[in-house]
Amino acid sequence: MKIIYLVIILLFTSCNDSNLHVNLNEDKTEAGTQLYQISTIQALLAGLYDGDLTVGDLQEHGDFGIGTFNGIDGEMIVYDGTVYQVKSDGHVYVADKTTGVPFACVHFFQSDINTTLNNITSYEALKTSLNGYKECKNYPCAFKIDGTFNYIKTRSEPKASKPYPPLAEYITDNQVYFEAQNISGTLIGYVLPQYFEKVNVVGYHLHFLSDDKTFGGHVLELSLNSANIQLDKLYEFKLSLLKTTEFENSSLEHDKDAVDKVEK
Repeated sequence: MKIIYLVIILLFTSCNDSNLHVNLNEDKTEAGTQLYQISTIQALLAGLYDGDLTVGDLQEHGDFGIGTFNGIDGEMIVYDGTVYQVKSDGHVYVADKTTGVPFACVHFFQSDINTTLNNITSYEALKTSLNGYKECKNYPCAFKIDGTFNYIKTRSEPKASKPYPPLAEYITDNQVYFEAQNISGTLIGYVLPQYFEKVNVVGYHLHFLSDDKTFGGHVLELSLNSANIQLDKLYEFKLSLLKTTEFENSSLEHDKDAVDKVEK
């Protein structure tokens, strides 16, 4: 009987352990499981830079996320409910609620995993480390990574003028780079599975915001000694398409390597 009892206990414990990665946050609300997106990456790549929804509209769907503004006027960072705009002058502004949004992803951040990360020498090394979280293999995941960065390189871009060129062309010709050393701040963004390729950037897409809210942008390179990682696994996806004449009439065509040009 003692042997049978021990086997039952071990089986029960094993089942509980296997469920730890399935439901890591039992207090998570329904609002914290949905990724909300305005428009598609194909529309943005094709030069559809004006949205019919605003920053204020976006804030109703999340307190955490990334995106851009009408005319590709800088990089968007949504952090703790505030929408920040990193412009091409290198400064960080609180975005006006009436500003249009042609593309963005947000959700209400509720951490599933909280752990630490050490000795990251490059952005590629960070991606390799984050690939260890199998929770994100087939689900969208949000990452909030806080720490002091030895080095970080970001970019932004000035507002485009009409007629808008394709995004890859515009970013290549107009992006402005920023660098900082020994700076404390937060990486904010998402990793998306391959099946998202028709609507968003597949893989990692991270923006940075310094603790003092004076430095930020789209992340291009980094290194850090240690950081705290919070991971939020998402189970639902809602897409709001642009309700504009430009979207209705566009072919949405773009170069097949356009995403790589924009992200790098």
